[in-house]
Amino acid sequence: MRRTSSIHASVALAWLLACTPGGAAQPTDGSSTGSPATGATGEGPTGPGPSTGGEPPTTGSVDPTGGADPTGQDPTGGPKPDVGNDPTGGGDGLGPAEFDADELDAPSHGGTITFQQIGAPGWYPSRRDPATGPCDAYQNDTCCLAQHEVAGDQLTPWDEDLILTLRGPLQLKQFAVYQPGGGDAWTLASSWDERSPADGQGLAFKGNETESQGFHGVVGTECLVNVSTAAQFACGEGSVPFCPASDDAQYDGWAGSKLFVLLARMPNAEEVGEPCSEDMTGNWYDAPWIGLSLGELVRAGAFSSCQCYAKNPDEWYLGDGCGQFNVWEVVNDNNQYQNFGVFSTNFFGYAGYVGEGPCGDQCDVSQLGPEVDLIDKGENVEAAEGAVASPNQGPGAAFRRPIEGYRYFIILMDTASRTVQLAIVHPEQVPTALAPLLPGLPGALPQAAIADALGLRLPN
Repeated sequence: MRRTSSIHASVALAWLLACTPGGAAQPTDGSSTGSPATGATGEGPTGPGPSTGGEPPTTGSVDPTGGADPTGQDPTGGPKPDVGNDPTGGGDGLGPAEFDADELDAPSHGGTITFQQIGAPGWYPSRRDPATGPCDAYQNDTCCLAQHEVAGDQLTPWDEDLILTLRGPLQLKQFAVYQPGGGDAWTLASSWDERSPADGQGLAFKGNETESQGFHGVVGTECLVNVSTAAQFACGEGSVPFCPASDDAQYDGWAGSKLFVLLARMPNAEEVGEPCSEDMTGNWYDAPWIGLSLGELVRAGAFSSCQCYAKNPDEWYLGDGCGQFNVWEVVNDNNQYQNFGVFSTNFFGYAGYVGEGPCGDQCDVSQLGPEVDLIDKGENVEAAEGAVASPNQGPGAAFRRPIEGYRYFIILMDTASRTVQLAIVHPEQVPTALAPLLPGLPGALPQAAIADALGLRLPN
C-alpha cells in the first residue's frame, strides 16, 4: 500500500517551507529549486511553494516582542544557550557502524563547504496567541504575528531551536547530535542506531507513521520525517511561540551550537522504502533532502496562513522571515535544473540568500570518477579543495549524491565563530581531523576536535 496518508502531518508544513529562488518551490521538504541567478521553477505535490526571487529585503530593527521564549532563546537577541534536551551523559557513545558487503562503495575523497560570517541582526514574524499578542507584525481574524527582533549576529537565526527533516529516498544507519556540555567538551545529546532502532536517546521522530510504528532508518521517496529532541513543547493558550493545542505532541529542536552526524545513503527511488507518491511525476520524486527549520515553523503544523516563514503570510513566496536551511537537497523540477546526482545547498530568511541553487545539466556526474564527492560547478571536475562561502560569495561547488554507498553527513554549527561547516566523508576514508568523532561517535568530544573539524577542507 502506498502511504499517501503518511505525509499528511509533514505536508501541512511542507508546501510552505522550501525555497525556489527565482521561481516556485516546495517547503518543509525545504525544496529550493534554484538560485537567484538561475531562476529555476518548480511545484511540489502540495502546490507551489515560496520563491525568493533573489535576496529578500532586510528590514531594520524593531521593538522586541518581549515575553519568555521556552525554546531557550535569549530575548535580548544575544547568543542562544546550547539547549536541546538533557544530554545522555555520553557513556561509550554509539560505536562504529556495521556494514554488509554491498553497503560500501569504493573509498572517495570527501568534501566540505564552509559557510563563514553567518548571522545577522534583523527580525522575523513569530506567531503569538491572538488573545494575548502582540500582533505588531501581522494580524487578521485568526493570525497574530509579533515582530521578533534579533539583535545579535552569531549564527542568527540558526542558533535558535532547529528541527531536522529527512525526505526520501534515504537510508539512515546512525544519527548523533553533539552540543557543548560542561567544561571543555561537547557531549552526545541525542543518538539513534539502526541496530537498536527503538532505543534512541534524546530524540523524537514525526511523520511517515513513525509516531505509531517507530523509525527504522528508511524513508521512501517523497516521504518526510521530522527529527527533534525528545523535549515536548507545550502548545496551547499563551504559548510562545504560539502553536494551537492538540493531542499531537510537538517538540523542541536543538538550540545554540550543535553538531549533527548522519550516516546515510540516498539510493534511487525504486531501491528503498515505500513511496509516498502515486507516480513519478511529482517534483519531489527521487529527490532526497536533509533540511533544517526553526522549531517554530515545524510546530506550526497546518500553517499556510500563519507562520514565520515570511514577514507577510500573503507574500510567503518571498521567504524573508525565519526562512529555512536546505543543507543537502536533490532538485527534481522536470526542467533544465533537474539533476538527480548533485545536491543544492543554500539558506535564506530575513538576512538574505546564502549559498547556491542546483547545477542542472552543467554538472554531469557520469563524467566523474567514483572518488569525487565535491564538484567544481564551473568546470564539472573534482573540486581542488574544500569550498568556502559567505553571504557575499557562493561556494562554487556542490556535493555529489551518494547513491551506491554510505557517507557520513556532518553539519557543524558553531555560534562563537559564526561558522557552518558541512562535510561528506566516506566511512573508509576518515581524515585525521575527524578521527576523534568517526567512526566511533563517542559520548564526548574535546573542544580541540571541534576546532579541527571547523578547519577541515576536503578534498585536499
